[in-house]
This record gives sequence, C-alpha cells and structure tokens, in this order.
Amino acid sequence: MILPCPIILIIHDPQCVAEYATLLDKTGAKVHAVTSFEEANELLSFLHPDLILMAARMQDGDGRLYCQQIRATLTHPRPVLVLMHHSNDVNERINCFRFGADDVLSEDINRSELAIRILAHLRRRQEELCHPLTQMPGANMIRRMLEQQLSQDKPWAALSIDLNNLRVYNETYGDLAGDQLIKALGAVCASAIADIEFAGHIEADDFLLITSVERRVQVAETIHRQFNEMSRRFYPSEVRDRGYLISTGRGGIRRRVPLISLAIGIVSSSTRRFQSYVDVLTSSRDARYRAKQEYQHGWFEEGTSERHCCPWKEHSSRSTILVVEPDGAMACLLQEILSLEGYLVEVTSSANDALHKAKSIHPDLILLESNLADRRIDGWGLCRRFKEDEEFNHCWVVMVTSNPDQVQALESGADLYMPKPFDMPSLLSEVSLLLRSRHRS
Repeated sequence: MILPCPIILIIHDPQCVAEYATLLDKTGAKVHAVTSFEEANELLSFLHPDLILMAARMQDGDGRLYCQQIRATLTHPRPVLVLMHHSNDVNERINCFRFGADDVLSEDINRSELAIRILAHLRRRQEELCHPLTQMPGANMIRRMLEQQLSQDKPWAALSIDLNNLRVYNETYGDLAGDQLIKALGAVCASAIADIEFAGHIEADDFLLITSVERRVQVAETIHRQFNEMSRRFYPSEVRDRGYLISTGRGGIRRRVPLISLAIGIVSSSTRRFQSYVDVLTSSRDARYRAKQEYQHGWFEEGTSERHCCPWKEHSSRSTILVVEPDGAMACLLQEILSLEGYLVEVTSSANDALHKAKSIHPDLILLESNLADRRIDGWGLCRRFKEDEEFNHCWVVMVTSNPDQVQALESGADLYMPKPFDMPSLLSEVSLLLRSRHRS
C-alpha cells in the first residue's frame, strides 16, 4: 500500500538551505526551502508540512520563538519542529526544548545521521496519524493522499465504505465486539488493494480506498464478497440460521434487523472533476448513501443508474475449485481463503479421490500438488489424466508445488505453475484471471 508523500519545510540561511534541501530530497519527501520566517509564514498559509527544519538563529528572527509561534497557531496535526543549533552548550539546547522544539541538532552533524534522524521523525509522525483501532492511515493522511491525487493527471477512483446496521450489532453484542468487526473490515480492505493503491480509516466504520479506474469494480466486489463471508462468523449459529437480529426499542417494541452488510460508494476522476478532497469525500459518501438506502447492500457508482450486481449471491455463477493437497494444514488454509473469495471448494489428498470428486463436481479449476501420497500415480501423472480426458477440457489445472521443476509441470499439461512457498494474494490473483478468461471464452 502506498502512503502520501511526506512534506518537509526548511528554513535556513542561503548558504545552507540548498545543501539541506538536496540532502532531504533524497529521503523521498517533498521538500520546500525558504530563507526567512516571513516566506515560511506565506507557505504555511496553504502548506501542511510534516516536519519543519529551521536554524535556531537567523537574520530576520529567532528559531526558538518561531517554534513558540507555530505551537500557538497551528492546530493538530502540528508539524515536527527540528532546530539546527551552532552551539554545543547543553543549557542552550535545553532552552530550545523549553521554547517548543521537538529535537535539537548540531549544525556540524554528520549529513547521513541528519537524514536518518529526519526519516525517524517522519516515521513516528506517520504512526501517530494512523487510526488507533486498525492502525491504518487516518483522516489527515487520507486528506493528504486525496490532495496528491487531485494534483495528478492520471485517472483514479475512490471507494467510500461503511457498515449497515452496526448500531444494532453493538447494542446486541457490545462495542468491543463491534470494534472487532470494524478491524475485520479494515483487514479486508487492506488485503484487497495492490501495492500501488491506498486504504485509510477515517473514523468509526468509515473507510476510504483509492484505486485505479480499471480496478474499481473488482476491488468493490472483492471487499464485498470477502466481508460478507467473514462477517457471518461474528454471529452465533442460531442467528446465522435465522438471518436477522432482533432490535428492542422503546416500550419493548422489537424489530427484525438484517445482519451486518456493506455499503460502498464509488466515484471516479474520469467522469467528473473534483474541486477539493472534501468534494471527493462528499461525493463518495453520497454514492454510498444511495447504495445503503436503495439497495440495502452492494455498491453504487456515481454517474450510473444501475447497482452493480453481487455475482457471488447467485449460486449457479460461483466457480468450483478442487484442491488436491496432501499437507492437511495447507489444504485447510487454501480451502478457507478460497471460500472467502466466494468459490465453492472441495479438498482431497489422494489422486484416486481427486478423480472421483472431479467427475462428480466438474470443477472449473484444480489446484494440484505434485507430491501426492498415492504410490500408483503422482501429481504429474494426475495432471496428464485430467488434460487427456475430454470431460475436463474446460478445467484449468494449476500446479501449486514445492517441486522446483516448472518445465515438468508445464509439460505434464498444467496451465500454470506456482512454486511453494508463495504469497496468497498472488495465487488469488492468478486464479481469478484464469477463471475470468475461461468465463469470457
């Protein structure tokens, strides 16, 4: 997941400001450099730096007094204040801290150490700006990320997400149980995005994701499906079977309330021009409200008149996967993860049982380990059997194996080879691509 680029403001004499700007620019931060406190005040009227590096004494003022000014005028989140001081006198340094500096560094500090110290401050600041419940980027980092997106020409999409019926859930099971549900939603959101995408937690059950225009529906579908499957575990079995909670209102009035579900609103920079980050938040929440009010669950995209369907709700459209895995722990993990993705999953550890199950369930895809316990036929042979049988012409075979011979895997007829150990998101991505391509054909 990407994070917003940190912003550093340097206030120093002309002789040093260029050197510091060049050094800190290499940290990956966006650096602004000025040579007077007056210029700094002009920048601070619209710039929201994460850190200010300033000289303790300059021709137009005292850096210590400027620390006091910033602490008195800037609201949370206040930037980290680092003073550069020529004196090595301990009392002078202590006095700087009393004026409000967060750190005091010597002007003759090693430049590599200076860069590392600045990075440490920025890391700590990012941690402080994360939401305390989910440890995801919080409201201020979301604002910064949206502002960066608005300044770019590349199209992007934002997804606003929250929970339906959380209040009744909290009333029934308590706020701590509700917090666990919110944390689960945060984990689902974080796992659904790619490395170059963003997910943040604004407050309560309010989340915002930034993704590409091309992936917006796929991300919404993944989050909706995974959470709907997972959320059922937060209810006792009798409630799951019943399908609703009972809410007790004033006077003992009881009402049926649906189980927790998601509402997702989608907006895209390719269909409209946003004026500010507030415009993005408002528009995406409006779309989410449409999904909540008109459809009860699912997602709604601004600028469209149709609600996106939830294909996993229709049993006939769910793909079936057969997992042939002799390792019991791995088999259970694969079954759990794939089921959360909305697939129908069957698991076996032997070749003969795999052949029997395949003929009865007609899987769309088979995940196959080469090292099977069956002495008469190994995974390679089983793969050939599947590929030579016309009954399984429609079926993808993926060799998920610790055997390093990918050539043997592909020669045996496998459509895809994935060596162990592998990361689960990569497997899920490949499985999804195979099943979608088969569906299109």
